[in-house]
Amino acid sequence: MVLIVSLGIHLLALLIFGTIKLVESVLREETVFEAAPVDPAPQIKPEYQVNLEQRNKSTPPPRPPAIVVNNPSELNIPALNIDVNVETSSVYGRQGGVFGGGGGLASIRDMDIRLTDFGYTGQVEGTLKGSLFDTKVDPRGKALVTPEQVNDRNFLMSRMSKISKEFTSGNWSARALERDYFKAEKELYASYWMIQSGPAEKAPRDFGVENQVEPKSILALYEGTFTPSESGEFRFYAKADDIIVVRVNSDIVVDGSYYSNGSNWKGKEKGPKGPSLIGLGGFPPSFGDWMKWEKGKPMNLKVLIGEAPGGIFGCALLYQKKGEDRLRVFSTKPLTSKEKRILQAIHPDVEEWL
Repeated sequence: MVLIVSLGIHLLALLIFGTIKLVESVLREETVFEAAPVDPAPQIKPEYQVNLEQRNKSTPPPRPPAIVVNNPSELNIPALNIDVNVETSSVYGRQGGVFGGGGGLASIRDMDIRLTDFGYTGQVEGTLKGSLFDTKVDPRGKALVTPEQVNDRNFLMSRMSKISKEFTSGNWSARALERDYFKAEKELYASYWMIQSGPAEKAPRDFGVENQVEPKSILALYEGTFTPSESGEFRFYAKADDIIVVRVNSDIVVDGSYYSNGSNWKGKEKGPKGPSLIGLGGFPPSFGDWMKWEKGKPMNLKVLIGEAPGGIFGCALLYQKKGEDRLRVFSTKPLTSKEKRILQAIHPDVEEWL
Protein backbone atom coordinates (compact mmCIF):
# COMPACT_ATOMS: atom_id res chain seq x y z
CA MET A 1 0.00 0.00 0.00
CA VAL A 2 2.79 2.31 0.91
CA LEU A 3 4.60 1.43 -2.28
CA ILE A 4 1.51 2.12 -4.36
CA VAL A 5 0.92 5.44 -2.65
CA SER A 6 4.61 6.44 -3.11
CA LEU A 7 4.57 5.49 -6.77
CA GLY A 8 1.38 7.48 -7.27
CA ILE A 9 2.87 10.52 -5.61
CA HIS A 10 5.99 10.34 -7.83
CA LEU A 11 3.95 9.98 -10.97
CA LEU A 12 1.82 12.92 -9.98
CA ALA A 13 4.93 15.05 -9.25
CA LEU A 14 6.50 14.02 -12.49
CA LEU A 15 3.37 14.96 -14.38
CA ILE A 16 3.13 18.32 -12.67
CA PHE A 17 6.76 19.30 -13.08
CA GLY A 18 6.91 17.94 -16.66
CA THR A 19 3.89 20.01 -17.59
CA ILE A 20 5.46 23.11 -16.07
CA LYS A 21 8.73 22.50 -17.93
CA LEU A 22 6.95 21.96 -21.20
CA VAL A 23 5.00 25.15 -20.82
CA GLU A 24 8.20 27.15 -20.04
CA SER A 25 10.05 25.84 -23.06
CA VAL A 26 7.15 26.72 -25.35
CA LEU A 27 6.54 30.18 -23.97
CA ARG A 28 10.27 31.27 -23.50
CA GLU A 29 11.63 33.63 -26.21
CA GLU A 30 15.09 32.94 -27.72
CA THR A 31 17.66 35.22 -26.16
CA VAL A 32 20.01 36.94 -28.63
CA PHE A 33 23.16 38.55 -27.28
CA GLU A 34 24.33 41.65 -29.15
CA ALA A 35 27.74 43.24 -28.73
CA ALA A 36 27.80 46.70 -27.45
CA PRO A 37 28.58 49.31 -30.07
CA VAL A 38 32.29 50.22 -30.25
CA ASP A 39 33.18 53.81 -30.91
CA PRO A 40 36.15 54.24 -33.34
CA ALA A 41 39.32 55.71 -31.83
CA PRO A 42 39.74 59.38 -32.57
CA GLN A 43 42.17 60.04 -35.45
CA ILE A 44 44.84 62.58 -34.37
CA LYS A 45 46.77 64.10 -37.21
CA PRO A 46 50.57 64.29 -36.53
CA GLU A 47 52.05 67.70 -36.22
CA TYR A 48 55.22 67.98 -38.28
CA GLN A 49 57.67 70.61 -37.13
CA VAL A 50 60.11 71.73 -39.80
CA ASN A 51 63.58 72.81 -38.68
CA LEU A 52 64.00 75.78 -40.96
CA GLU A 53 67.64 76.26 -39.98
CA GLN A 54 68.52 72.66 -40.87
CA ARG A 55 66.50 72.83 -44.08
CA ASN A 56 68.26 76.01 -45.12
CA LYS A 57 71.66 74.37 -44.53
CA SER A 58 70.85 71.37 -46.69
CA THR A 59 69.22 73.35 -49.45
CA PRO A 60 71.71 74.94 -51.86
CA PRO A 61 71.40 78.65 -52.41
CA PRO A 62 69.55 79.72 -55.54
CA ARG A 63 71.77 79.83 -58.58
CA PRO A 64 72.18 83.20 -60.21
CA PRO A 65 70.59 83.52 -63.60
CA ALA A 66 72.90 82.85 -66.49
CA ILE A 67 73.99 85.75 -68.63
CA VAL A 68 73.11 85.09 -72.22
CA VAL A 69 74.71 87.27 -74.85
CA ASN A 70 73.78 87.01 -78.48
CA ASN A 71 76.95 88.70 -79.59
CA PRO A 72 79.90 88.06 -77.21
CA SER A 73 81.94 90.81 -78.83
CA GLU A 74 79.47 93.36 -77.50
CA LEU A 75 79.87 92.18 -73.89
CA ASN A 76 81.85 94.76 -71.94
CA ILE A 77 83.77 93.03 -69.12
CA PRO A 78 86.23 95.11 -67.06
CA ALA A 79 89.85 93.97 -67.30
CA LEU A 80 91.22 92.04 -64.33
CA ASN A 81 94.71 92.91 -63.19
CA ILE A 82 96.04 89.40 -62.47
CA ASP A 83 99.75 88.66 -62.18
CA VAL A 84 100.07 85.15 -63.59
CA ASN A 85 103.64 85.12 -62.34
CA VAL A 86 102.45 84.12 -58.88
CA GLU A 87 104.59 85.50 -56.10
CA THR A 88 103.27 83.49 -53.21
CA SER A 89 105.45 80.80 -51.73
CA SER A 90 102.40 78.61 -51.11
CA VAL A 91 102.07 77.30 -54.67
CA TYR A 92 102.00 73.53 -54.76
CA GLY A 93 102.41 70.97 -57.53
CA ARG A 94 103.45 67.40 -58.16
CA GLN A 95 105.05 67.37 -61.57
CA GLY A 96 108.71 67.61 -62.42
CA GLY A 97 110.45 70.89 -63.09
CA VAL A 98 109.89 72.93 -66.22
CA PHE A 99 113.07 74.80 -67.00
CA GLY A 100 112.49 78.21 -68.52
CA GLY A 101 108.95 77.41 -69.70
CA GLY A 102 105.56 77.79 -68.14
CA GLY A 103 103.34 74.94 -67.18
CA GLY A 104 100.29 77.01 -66.14
CA LEU A 105 99.29 78.16 -62.68
CA ALA A 106 99.96 75.71 -59.89
CA SER A 107 97.24 75.06 -57.34
CA ILE A 108 97.53 76.43 -53.82
CA ARG A 109 97.70 73.73 -51.18
CA ASP A 110 99.56 74.85 -48.10
CA MET A 111 99.44 78.48 -47.03
CA ASP A 112 102.28 77.87 -44.55
CA ILE A 113 104.93 77.14 -47.22
CA ARG A 114 107.87 79.53 -46.93
CA LEU A 115 110.87 80.19 -49.15
CA THR A 116 114.23 79.81 -47.39
CA ASP A 117 117.81 80.10 -48.67
CA PHE A 118 117.85 76.34 -49.25
CA GLY A 119 114.40 75.98 -50.79
CA TYR A 120 110.69 75.97 -50.06
CA THR A 121 109.42 74.34 -46.88
CA GLY A 122 106.84 72.41 -48.92
CA GLN A 123 106.66 70.85 -52.35
CA VAL A 124 106.28 73.36 -55.16
CA GLU A 125 105.81 72.54 -58.81
CA GLY A 126 109.09 72.43 -60.71
CA THR A 127 111.39 72.04 -57.67
CA LEU A 128 113.87 69.35 -56.60
CA LYS A 129 113.60 67.65 -53.21
CA GLY A 130 116.55 68.35 -50.93
CA SER A 131 117.79 66.40 -47.89
CA LEU A 132 120.42 67.45 -45.34
CA PHE A 133 123.03 65.01 -43.99
CA ASP A 134 125.40 65.40 -41.06
CA THR A 135 128.52 63.39 -41.88
CA LYS A 136 129.89 63.80 -38.35
CA VAL A 137 127.43 61.27 -36.89
CA ASP A 138 125.76 58.05 -38.03
CA PRO A 139 121.97 57.57 -38.37
CA ARG A 140 121.71 56.64 -34.67
CA GLY A 141 123.55 59.77 -33.58
CA LYS A 142 126.84 58.11 -32.78
CA ALA A 143 129.85 60.40 -33.35
CA LEU A 144 132.09 59.47 -36.27
CA VAL A 145 134.75 62.06 -35.43
CA THR A 146 136.33 63.22 -32.20
CA PRO A 147 135.77 66.69 -30.70
CA GLU A 148 139.36 67.55 -31.62
CA GLN A 149 138.76 66.58 -35.26
CA VAL A 150 135.57 68.64 -35.40
CA ASN A 151 137.63 71.71 -34.58
CA ASP A 152 140.41 70.84 -37.05
CA ARG A 153 139.70 72.81 -40.21
CA ASN A 154 142.20 70.98 -42.42
CA PHE A 155 140.96 67.59 -41.25
CA LEU A 156 137.35 68.46 -42.03
CA MET A 157 138.27 69.83 -45.48
CA SER A 158 140.14 66.66 -46.37
CA ARG A 159 137.48 64.36 -44.94
CA MET A 160 134.60 66.17 -46.67
CA SER A 161 136.41 66.05 -50.00
CA LYS A 162 136.87 62.30 -49.60
CA ILE A 163 133.21 61.74 -48.70
CA SER A 164 131.99 63.87 -51.59
CA LYS A 165 134.26 62.16 -54.11
CA GLU A 166 133.21 58.70 -52.99
CA PHE A 167 129.56 59.62 -53.28
CA THR A 168 129.78 61.35 -56.66
CA SER A 169 131.92 58.53 -58.08
CA GLY A 170 129.12 56.08 -57.36
CA ASN A 171 125.49 56.14 -58.41
CA TRP A 172 124.58 59.18 -56.31
CA SER A 173 122.18 57.09 -54.24
CA ALA A 174 120.62 59.00 -51.37
CA ARG A 175 120.21 55.68 -49.57
CA ALA A 176 123.97 55.41 -49.30
CA LEU A 177 124.07 58.69 -47.39
CA GLU A 178 121.09 57.68 -45.26
CA ARG A 179 122.80 54.43 -44.38
CA ASP A 180 126.00 56.09 -43.20
CA TYR A 181 124.98 59.49 -41.83
CA PHE A 182 122.31 61.30 -39.89
CA LYS A 183 119.55 62.73 -42.06
CA ALA A 184 117.33 65.65 -41.13
CA GLU A 185 113.67 64.68 -41.11
CA LYS A 186 112.59 67.92 -42.77
CA GLU A 187 113.04 68.25 -46.54
CA LEU A 188 113.23 71.39 -48.65
CA TYR A 189 112.37 71.98 -52.31
CA ALA A 190 114.59 74.19 -54.49
CA SER A 191 114.60 75.24 -58.15
CA TYR A 192 117.78 77.36 -58.09
CA TRP A 193 121.06 77.30 -56.21
CA MET A 194 122.08 80.90 -55.68
CA ILE A 195 122.83 81.33 -51.99
CA GLN A 196 124.43 84.49 -50.67
CA SER A 197 127.67 83.99 -48.80
CA GLY A 198 126.82 83.97 -45.12
CA PRO A 199 126.87 82.00 -41.86
CA ALA A 200 126.79 78.26 -42.40
CA GLU A 201 124.31 78.01 -39.51
CA LYS A 202 121.49 78.89 -41.89
CA ALA A 203 121.57 75.39 -43.45
CA PRO A 204 120.69 73.44 -40.27
CA ARG A 205 118.27 76.21 -39.34
CA ASP A 206 116.36 76.02 -42.63
CA PHE A 207 116.22 72.23 -42.40
CA GLY A 208 114.93 72.46 -38.83
CA VAL A 209 117.88 70.81 -37.03
CA GLU A 210 119.75 73.83 -35.69
CA ASN A 211 119.66 72.28 -32.20
CA GLN A 212 120.98 68.91 -33.41
CA VAL A 213 123.48 69.57 -36.21
CA GLU A 214 126.61 71.67 -35.90
CA PRO A 215 127.11 73.53 -39.22
CA LYS A 216 130.28 71.65 -40.12
CA SER A 217 130.87 68.68 -42.43
CA ILE A 218 127.30 68.74 -43.79
CA LEU A 219 125.88 67.85 -47.23
CA ALA A 220 122.59 68.63 -48.94
CA LEU A 221 121.45 66.51 -51.88
CA TYR A 222 118.72 67.68 -54.27
CA GLU A 223 117.06 65.22 -56.66
CA GLY A 224 114.45 65.55 -59.40
CA THR A 225 113.94 66.37 -63.06
CA PHE A 226 113.82 69.45 -65.25
CA THR A 227 112.46 69.97 -68.73
CA PRO A 228 114.28 72.43 -71.05
CA SER A 229 112.12 75.00 -72.79
CA GLU A 230 114.55 75.27 -75.71
CA SER A 231 116.87 72.98 -77.59
CA GLY A 232 120.58 73.51 -78.05
CA GLU A 233 123.93 73.09 -76.33
CA PHE A 234 124.34 74.43 -72.84
CA ARG A 235 126.84 74.33 -69.99
CA PHE A 236 126.83 75.28 -66.34
CA TYR A 237 128.94 77.90 -64.62
CA ALA A 238 129.29 77.13 -60.91
CA LYS A 239 131.07 78.05 -57.72
CA ALA A 240 130.64 77.24 -54.04
CA ASP A 241 132.34 77.65 -50.71
CA ASP A 242 132.73 74.74 -50.17
CA ILE A 243 130.95 72.17 -52.40
CA ILE A 244 128.69 72.17 -55.45
CA VAL A 245 128.62 69.27 -57.93
CA VAL A 246 125.93 68.81 -60.61
CA ARG A 247 124.95 65.61 -62.36
CA VAL A 248 122.61 65.45 -65.39
CA ASN A 249 121.26 62.00 -66.22
CA SER A 250 124.27 59.78 -65.45
CA ASP A 251 127.11 62.28 -65.99
CA ILE A 252 128.76 64.85 -63.76
CA VAL A 253 128.70 68.03 -65.83
CA VAL A 254 130.32 70.56 -63.48
CA ASP A 255 132.21 70.75 -60.19
CA GLY A 256 132.36 74.27 -58.81
CA SER A 257 133.59 73.20 -55.38
CA TYR A 258 136.46 74.82 -53.54
CA TYR A 259 139.43 74.05 -55.80
CA SER A 260 137.11 71.59 -57.61
CA ASN A 261 137.66 69.04 -54.85
CA GLY A 262 134.07 67.85 -54.62
CA SER A 263 134.43 65.10 -57.24
CA ASN A 264 136.81 63.44 -59.65
CA TRP A 265 135.36 65.45 -62.56
CA LYS A 266 138.07 67.04 -64.68
CA GLY A 267 136.00 68.67 -67.37
CA LYS A 268 135.99 67.45 -70.96
CA GLU A 269 136.37 70.99 -72.22
CA LYS A 270 138.23 73.66 -70.35
CA GLY A 271 136.51 76.99 -70.50
CA PRO A 272 137.84 80.39 -69.54
CA LYS A 273 137.86 81.14 -65.86
CA GLY A 274 135.48 83.98 -65.17
CA PRO A 275 135.29 86.52 -62.37
CA SER A 276 134.20 85.70 -58.86
CA LEU A 277 130.51 85.07 -58.43
CA ILE A 278 128.30 87.00 -55.99
CA GLY A 279 131.25 87.77 -53.74
CA LEU A 280 132.52 84.19 -53.53
CA GLY A 281 136.23 84.89 -53.70
CA GLY A 282 139.33 82.78 -53.22
CA PHE A 283 139.23 80.81 -56.45
CA PRO A 284 137.64 81.14 -59.91
CA PRO A 285 134.34 79.49 -60.89
CA SER A 286 134.19 76.45 -63.17
CA PHE A 287 132.64 76.13 -66.61
CA GLY A 288 130.97 72.75 -67.08
CA ASP A 289 130.82 70.37 -70.01
CA TRP A 290 128.63 71.20 -72.97
CA MET A 291 125.32 69.32 -72.91
CA LYS A 292 122.64 68.84 -75.54
CA TRP A 293 119.20 69.75 -74.29
CA GLU A 294 116.01 68.92 -76.16
CA LYS A 295 112.96 71.09 -75.71
CA GLY A 296 110.24 69.32 -73.78
CA LYS A 297 112.38 66.27 -72.94
CA PRO A 298 112.76 65.72 -69.17
CA MET A 299 116.26 65.15 -67.77
CA ASN A 300 117.31 63.74 -64.41
CA LEU A 301 119.10 66.28 -62.26
CA LYS A 302 121.02 65.97 -58.99
CA VAL A 303 122.77 68.81 -57.18
CA LEU A 304 125.11 68.24 -54.23
CA ILE A 305 126.17 71.15 -52.03
CA GLY A 306 128.09 71.11 -48.77
CA GLU A 307 130.14 72.87 -46.14
CA ALA A 308 133.27 71.38 -44.57
CA PRO A 309 134.87 73.47 -41.77
CA GLY A 310 131.87 75.71 -41.04
CA GLY A 311 131.98 79.45 -40.83
CA ILE A 312 130.82 80.80 -44.19
CA PHE A 313 128.81 79.10 -46.95
CA GLY A 314 127.55 80.28 -50.33
CA CYS A 315 127.07 78.99 -53.86
CA ALA A 316 126.02 80.02 -57.35
CA LEU A 317 124.84 77.98 -60.34
CA LEU A 318 124.43 79.69 -63.72
CA TYR A 319 124.18 78.39 -67.28
CA GLN A 320 125.19 79.52 -70.75
CA LYS A 321 123.91 78.69 -74.22
CA LYS A 322 126.48 77.92 -76.88
CA GLY A 323 127.04 80.91 -79.14
CA GLU A 324 125.95 83.40 -76.48
CA ASP A 325 128.11 85.31 -74.00
CA ARG A 326 125.31 85.92 -71.56
CA LEU A 327 125.08 83.91 -68.33
CA ARG A 328 121.71 83.22 -66.75
CA VAL A 329 120.56 81.99 -63.36
CA PHE A 330 119.73 78.29 -63.65
CA SER A 331 116.29 77.36 -62.37
CA THR A 332 114.24 74.23 -62.93
CA LYS A 333 111.08 76.34 -63.24
CA PRO A 334 110.19 79.91 -64.24
CA LEU A 335 111.24 82.34 -61.53
CA THR A 336 108.45 84.20 -59.78
CA SER A 337 108.60 87.95 -59.12
CA LYS A 338 109.31 87.25 -55.46
CA GLU A 339 112.18 84.90 -56.29
CA LYS A 340 113.68 87.46 -58.66
CA ARG A 341 113.61 90.13 -55.97
CA ILE A 342 115.34 87.78 -53.54
CA LEU A 343 118.03 86.97 -56.10
CA GLN A 344 118.56 90.63 -56.98
CA ALA A 345 119.18 91.39 -53.32
CA ILE A 346 122.05 88.86 -53.19
CA HIS A 347 124.46 90.75 -55.42
CA PRO A 348 124.35 93.59 -58.01
CA ASP A 349 125.58 91.23 -60.74
CA VAL A 350 122.51 89.04 -60.47
CA GLU A 351 120.32 91.56 -62.26
CA GLU A 352 121.94 90.89 -65.63
CA TRP A 353 121.60 87.10 -65.17
CA LEU A 354 117.80 87.11 -64.77
